Amino acid sequence: MSKEKADQLKEEGNKCVKEGNYAEAVLHYTHAISQDGRNHVLYSNRSLCFLKLHQYYYAMEDAKKTIKLKSDWPKGFFRKGEVEFAVGNYTLAMMAYKQAELIDPTDQGIKVAMLKTTKEVIRVRKEERRQPWLYGGGGLLIGFIIVLADQFLADKPSIKNIVLQILLIIVFGGMGLLVLKTYRFVIESQQSSLLEEPVDLMKAMNGEDDLPEKSGTETKQTDKKPHRKGGVGSARQRYKMGKS
Repeated sequence: MSKEKADQLKEEGNKCVKEGNYAEAVLHYTHAISQDGRNHVLYSNRSLCFLKLHQYYYAMEDAKKTIKLKSDWPKGFFRKGEVEFAVGNYTLAMMAYKQAELIDPTDQGIKVAMLKTTKEVIRVRKEERRQPWLYGGGGLLIGFIIVLADQFLADKPSIKNIVLQILLIIVFGGMGLLVLKTYRFVIESQQSSLLEEPVDLMKAMNGEDDLPEKSGTETKQTDKKPHRKGGVGSARQRYKMGKS
């Protein structure tokens, strides 16, 4: 009965995918997985929906689950490659596509994806080779302009020594390369963050509610102030006895 229910839910999810309603399809596939948790096709289909919804972490998790359940099925590696490609990890995407191709060398979809990824890898490598010249050269140009402005536009040049002028130009060139390094770090961090697990706000809120609360008895005992033995009256009596 669970298998039949899962198949029915899968068909409803497939219908939603064809209509472009990926959020509703996720619900149907999730319900189907609860009925048949060993069905690798359900995870593969849900991975596609999460990818379309830009939920890359969940798309990757379902792709990995697909591979775990059916490692000899190319679609799991293909899904993994699609997620890697979407976040800009083109080298990792190519590795996943190649694993899929090893399983099914005749799949044209895999070949098209590999061709597309190859173009992106070539483009990125060209940019990486060109960027140092662009940023470093831009820094050198700015430094050179500053030196020229100081020599010809200022009433009294502040940098007269030729060595200092050259050093200033070199420093600006180095600053340009530093900007490039920072830019690449930011891009890589953004790509990595796309595959990080999103914060579960409901779990965080429930975590605060799970803190142990003080019972009424404990509260009363805490709020109750300690009394000194004897009190003021006994202290006066002891004072009179001592005086007599």
